[in-house]
Amino acid sequence: MTESTEKRYSVGELAAHVGGTVLGDTARPIVRCHGLMGAEPADITFVSNVKYMRQLATTEAGCVVVGRQVNEKSIGRDGKPPLTFIQTDDPYFSFRQIVVLIHGFRRHAAVGISPLASVASSARIGKNVNIHPFAYVGENVTLGDGCNIYSGVTIMDEVILGEDCILYPSSTIYEQCVLGNRVILHAGVVIGSDGYGFATHKGVHHKIPQIGTVTLEDDVEIGGNSVVERAAMETTRIGMGTKLGNGVVIGHNCHIGQHNLLVSQVGIAGSTSTGHHVVLAGQVGVAGHLHIGNMVTAAAQTGIAGDIADKQVVWGTPSIEIHQARRVFAQLAHLPELVKRVRALEVQLEKLKPGNSDHSEVGG
Repeated sequence: MTESTEKRYSVGELAAHVGGTVLGDTARPIVRCHGLMGAEPADITFVSNVKYMRQLATTEAGCVVVGRQVNEKSIGRDGKPPLTFIQTDDPYFSFRQIVVLIHGFRRHAAVGISPLASVASSARIGKNVNIHPFAYVGENVTLGDGCNIYSGVTIMDEVILGEDCILYPSSTIYEQCVLGNRVILHAGVVIGSDGYGFATHKGVHHKIPQIGTVTLEDDVEIGGNSVVERAAMETTRIGMGTKLGNGVVIGHNCHIGQHNLLVSQVGIAGSTSTGHHVVLAGQVGVAGHLHIGNMVTAAAQTGIAGDIADKQVVWGTPSIEIHQARRVFAQLAHLPELVKRVRALEVQLEKLKPGNSDHSEVGG
């Protein structure tokens, strides 16, 4: 849980920090950031999604960060005092900047290397590294400057971590994996476990040794209880700036591109690759040996069974272009009625067949 600095900022100071324009009281003091509903007069909040615009009529927030198209005249307040706005080109990112300014990031205790941690004598430890009690650091491990290793973390032999990495409790890195700078692993993450490789011979599944590794490039963040499998022979790679949600599974030999967003419970089978800035929403499943192009978006619960070209937006199982998918899903509720009508038509057609004694003569 982050702690507020308790410093007061004026709306004018916050607007200057994000390059925004104030509509209203520039001197109003702001103490903390808060969600739109439940915000109080000393709070700042934001709206970036049009479906929340109606809540501006009732919020008690001291200031709201909004897009350039929103102003005080466009909001009916039903007798409530007018709102103070900070208009920006990107209200979501601007609010993020304000949260960082007011609240900052989680602070890590400067514990040094705990005597209760198990650190191999061959490990190379950088400057200002914190290793908490009951962490394990194996042989020939390299930890870059500023890393924070929490309790219960296991780092197996010959792992390399860059600078300023954060490994939260009970995360595990198997041998010979490589992490870049500023990588964050949340609790329970497993990096480099064996890929799902078996050769079936005469009805018996024989394990194939997974002799590859995993590489996480700079600024990768992986949510709790996610798994990235080691490659069978080369490397499973997660590209720079990519963020994985909770419960994501990346199969062996996958190459995930830069700046992807893989939301919770995504599963990607082995040897699949993605381009840059791919977004896979919650519970998307991807078959193996596929390529997903640059800037593709897949809506929640999509099942991807084939390659997808650049810049496509898809939905459904199997995945199809999203506008077509919406038309298809809009008709699902009518399927029972359509089936009845088709069956009735089949009965009528059967009666009209030549030689059927049940049909009436035409023109008789």
